[in-house]
Amino acid sequence: MKSLTTNLITAFIAALLLVSSSHAQETEKQPNLTDNDRLQIAVQKICPVSGGELATIKEPIKVKVGEQIAYLCCKGCQDKKLDAKHWGTIQQRISAAQGICPIMEKPVDATMKSTVVNGQQVFVCCPPCIPKIEADVEGSLKKVNSYYAAFTAKERQAASDKIHASAQGICPVTGKELDSMGEFVKVKVGEEVSFLCCKGCVGQKIKAEHWKTIQTNLATAQKICPVMEQPVDATMKSTVVNGRKIFVCCPPCIPKIQADPLKFIDKLNAQITKTESTRNESGRLE
Repeated sequence: MKSLTTNLITAFIAALLLVSSSHAQETEKQPNLTDNDRLQIAVQKICPVSGGELATIKEPIKVKVGEQIAYLCCKGCQDKKLDAKHWGTIQQRISAAQGICPIMEKPVDATMKSTVVNGQQVFVCCPPCIPKIEADVEGSLKKVNSYYAAFTAKERQAASDKIHASAQGICPVTGKELDSMGEFVKVKVGEEVSFLCCKGCVGQKIKAEHWKTIQTNLATAQKICPVMEQPVDATMKSTVVNGRKIFVCCPPCIPKIQADPLKFIDKLNAQITKTESTRNESGRLE
């Protein structure tokens, strides 16, 4: 397997040259993307041509850039040149997601040497690690993908927390807007995750009137049951999964949510985002 021993700037130039012709990006057959593909897509995050978010695309296009597998947002990007800025961002994300060399377990970044094995770029702390990776591709990629999984899980949780906090709206202790005091503080209230406006509120008693307002805010932002897509409000039944309260239109929806919490938290977040978008565009909730 051929090792990439160029620095980041040279890699950019090489990548741009590789896609300068219509034959540079070799489109692979597009079966249903695998779990490993989904992990790589989450790490890559953006299209190297358009810069568009891959998370918004139902089925990104899998291509080859030289020896490296990459993902495009659409077929329209297949015969276009990579954008150096977007490719640089992707290299930064790949190295950040990896974090450490799978051989020596020392920190890596996008300026360091790398190799491509099975289409996947792996950064190393020093050139002697490259032949060791190539001698144990399966073991090395297993380690790297475990680093990726931890990185993407942390990113996903941070994004979910941000959406959750926006739906909550106010601090349950002070009643102040969560974004009025800088970075909010994540805590547990019973089984529920909640957010405080500042560290000074940690350990303080939650006020019933603020908590009631928060429940109304959460239900209003959720708007519909994620199972039956019927309207919900704060007077209706709810369940808590992974720290998130989800209101339901009827009790039979609860076991369905509990059986697949991540799926329904994703649906909840999508609905809250949609509600927030409607509020921002119209100045009111429809």
